[in-house]
Amino acid sequence: MEAEEALRTIKDPLLRRDIISLGYVHGLTSSGNRVRFTLRLPSPASPHGEELAGKCREALLTLDGIDTVEIETAWEVPRLPALEAPTTPAALAQVKQIIAVASGKGGVGKSTIAVNLAFACAQAGARVGVLDIDVYGPSVPTMLGLRDHSLAGSQQGVLEPVTAHGLKVMSMGFLTTKETPLVWRGPIASQLVQQFLGSVAWGELDFLFVDLPPGTGDIQLTLTQAVPLSGAIIVTTPQEVAHTIAEKGLRMFQQVKVPILGIVENMAYYHCPECGHNDPIFREGGGVAAAQKLDIPLLARIPLNSSIAAAMDAGEPIAEGGIGDAFKALAGEAMARASATALGEALNPAAPQELAIAAGGAVQVKWRDGAEQVIPAHTLRSECPCAGCVDEFSGEKLLQPEQIPTDIVVASTASIGRYAVRFDFSDGHNSGIYEFARLRAIGDNASDAAAFEV
Repeated sequence: MEAEEALRTIKDPLLRRDIISLGYVHGLTSSGNRVRFTLRLPSPASPHGEELAGKCREALLTLDGIDTVEIETAWEVPRLPALEAPTTPAALAQVKQIIAVASGKGGVGKSTIAVNLAFACAQAGARVGVLDIDVYGPSVPTMLGLRDHSLAGSQQGVLEPVTAHGLKVMSMGFLTTKETPLVWRGPIASQLVQQFLGSVAWGELDFLFVDLPPGTGDIQLTLTQAVPLSGAIIVTTPQEVAHTIAEKGLRMFQQVKVPILGIVENMAYYHCPECGHNDPIFREGGGVAAAQKLDIPLLARIPLNSSIAAAMDAGEPIAEGGIGDAFKALAGEAMARASATALGEALNPAAPQELAIAAGGAVQVKWRDGAEQVIPAHTLRSECPCAGCVDEFSGEKLLQPEQIPTDIVVASTASIGRYAVRFDFSDGHNSGIYEFARLRAIGDNASDAAAFEV
């Protein structure tokens, strides 16, 4: 069909793949001098929707005999394929995308960005949830008018999110009051994060935004290990100290193979409502410099404006005006890039193609380059990288071979985010996280040793 071939020349600007192979074109029909179809985009408020529709129209009108092109636009958010893993909590079974909002340091307005970004996505028509796990300062309830809300659940232990401004919300702040602040050590906070991920009845969501605490600690690692993320948005401010610290957060996400959707520079400048002058009171260029250095997009520059503070104190996200338009544009970019991650998901090239338990409790691994390995359970157990088996400071092995049962087997496996795997051994040990590169090296060494013995 000529029309279909013409549309194959149109490519999504983010994925650089044609719209036919991406499945954007539905119901394509040609009758006489008219062509009609539905252009189904992978996110609402797509910043590229009008551009793609225009290119489609131009391409079709070049065909002989075609002078009428009717394009209906629609959208459907794709689910991140990695969320189909059996280890994904059942509570997230109908959640399509999970996006972390993070910062390298506190005080940069991360929660403000998370709340208004989520609200703008919901205003565009998406089904949106917000999970506030900023244990050190859970401010989302205040920003959404929920400061007096307390946690509720059912007899089955299912936690029900509260709905506010069209958003489904769950927050660490629901566990406390002004008189009972949260004083939790890392392991307890991490357990609560896992509970929130596994027990909240989110229902159907296109996007779940997770407001993280600042920094790169236990909670960030718990989240990236517990569920696959569509990506992370990093919030920073213009001054050098802020964007330098933000880069550390960026590299943490890169290390655990979480895509960086982009940077948001908050408090980029002060816009004077009287004279219209923009004053960079916190210096300028920090977000731009970080984006250029790390080759990731700068999604938005949000100005410093008293209306933002007033709205957040009042528990009312911003919908109108210049600031509202800035968040709408940010929402369009964020949703488009998260959906592009799902559609074009290229798994970590170092990840195994297949991993299974072989006869005798060994692990059989097939890698993407065609290599296949069978790694004995005893070998895997002896190479466990956890703090109980290896000294964290010296790297010296604490586990001795004679301490491992000779008949040990691998009972089960579990994926850890996008970058590692965990093994449950028959001796009860299961705390080691084997990054894919480490697992490949263990398998290579085991193969070499077996060949030498032969």
